[in-house]
Amino acid sequence: MGEEPLPSMTNLLASAGYRTDKQPSFLSVYESLFSTLRQQPVALLELGIHHGGSLLMWRDYFPQGAIAGLDQHAVKVDDPSGRIRVYQGQQQDTVLLDRIACEVAPGGFDIVIDDASHFGRLSRATFRHLFDHHLKPGGVYVIEDWGTGYWESWPDGRAWQPPREWQPPRWLTEPPRLLPWPGLRALHFQTLRVARRLARMFLPGLEKKPLPSHQAGMVGFVKQLIDECAWGDVTYPGLGVTSSRQSSIESICFHRGQCVVRKRG
Repeated sequence: MGEEPLPSMTNLLASAGYRTDKQPSFLSVYESLFSTLRQQPVALLELGIHHGGSLLMWRDYFPQGAIAGLDQHAVKVDDPSGRIRVYQGQQQDTVLLDRIACEVAPGGFDIVIDDASHFGRLSRATFRHLFDHHLKPGGVYVIEDWGTGYWESWPDGRAWQPPREWQPPRWLTEPPRLLPWPGLRALHFQTLRVARRLARMFLPGLEKKPLPSHQAGMVGFVKQLIDECAWGDVTYPGLGVTSSRQSSIESICFHRGQCVVRKRG
């Protein structure tokens, strides 16, 4: 008989009742990302651990995993297995991050999850240090709740403004006025038809203006990651390749509340 399959993350959460604020949609994404790693000795770091329930969930989801958590508040986690280590401090403290990595994952983390401050500046500083120095090639870095950048109530958030798209002149969109002579009316219709076609063909392409963009807080931070992912086009416009260096980011995948960044292997 084969081994009994391990319970899914959702079933684990339902049966064990961990004190965590992870949404069901988040767990679904994590299940799709990590299901193939369950029996491997992964090293996972979570920043911002609330009451510590998510660390217990990760411990049980990865039976051979080494789990580390960091929070600005003191958090106690009852872990008889000894596979969980909890640290207190600020997420942008690079000296502390180096110590955590040295003690828990000297070979690098397989997974890093940022559920800490949700401030763009702090999350960016943490990402740059951990992603470059302590995430394994092929590793996954997840940024949770990046949508706070759209919250007017959030300290570094800003309300989204709808873009003002290009509007054609009224004479291209309004029905022509009745003209006294049939020949003039026919000429007017023909002129409008040609003008509309030319406008659709040429005017949008001639406007080299930036598209409206939201750059506040966490949204601005993840958009900087897009720049890094597109480094070939940034440094060698037109060809999409670069002679200086490859981007360290292999892929970025966005979900509602989760930005999944995979490091190039």
